[in-house]
Amino acid sequence: MDNKKTFWPIGIALFLIIMVCMIILTVYISIKYSPEDDNAYFSTRQIVDKDINDILLTQNQLEKEYKFYYIDSVGASHELERKVNKKTSIPIDINTNEPFILNIKITDNNGKNPDSAKVESIITRFAVSKFDKNLGELLKSDDIFKSNEVMLEKGEWKARIKITIDNKNAFFEQYIKVEE
Repeated sequence: MDNKKTFWPIGIALFLIIMVCMIILTVYISIKYSPEDDNAYFSTRQIVDKDINDILLTQNQLEKEYKFYYIDSVGASHELERKVNKKTSIPIDINTNEPFILNIKITDNNGKNPDSAKVESIITRFAVSKFDKNLGELLKSDDIFKSNEVMLEKGEWKARIKITIDNKNAFFEQYIKVEE
C-alpha cells in the first residue's frame, strides 16, 4: 500500500478561496469607486437607456427643421456637433486669463429664429464630471443665446448644450481648449 500524501484537495480549496476573495474585492472596489454619471443628455443614465430611441428620433427631427450654431468671439458661425472628439472637432481656443461666454444661435430652414427656443448648458471636462460648471439657462439677446462669463482653468473642456424647442430636445457639444 502506498502512503503518499496528496495535496490536490488543499490546492483546489485554496484556489477557490482566493477566487471568492477576489470577487468580493472587485465588488467592493466597484461600489466604492463607481463611475460618475456624465449627464450627457441632462438626465439619469436609467432614463436615457430607457428612452434613447425617442431622444435620437426627436434630435433628428429638430436637426431637419433647424440649424444650430456656436458664434465665436469674432462673430463667425460654426455648426454645433452632437458629440465632440478631441482629434476631429475644432476647439474654441481661449486663454486662462480671459472669461468664456457661450453664444448659441438657432435658425429654421428659412433663416428665422424660433420664439419658443430655450438653451441650457453645462461646461465639463472630458473625463471627469466633478469640475462641472452649470451655466443654467442662457439668456436671449439679439437672437443669440448668451451665457454668463465663466473662468476656465487650463485644459480641455466641452460645453454640453440642451436646446428645447416646442417641448422637443436636441443635445450638442462644443470643444473648448484653454491655454496659458
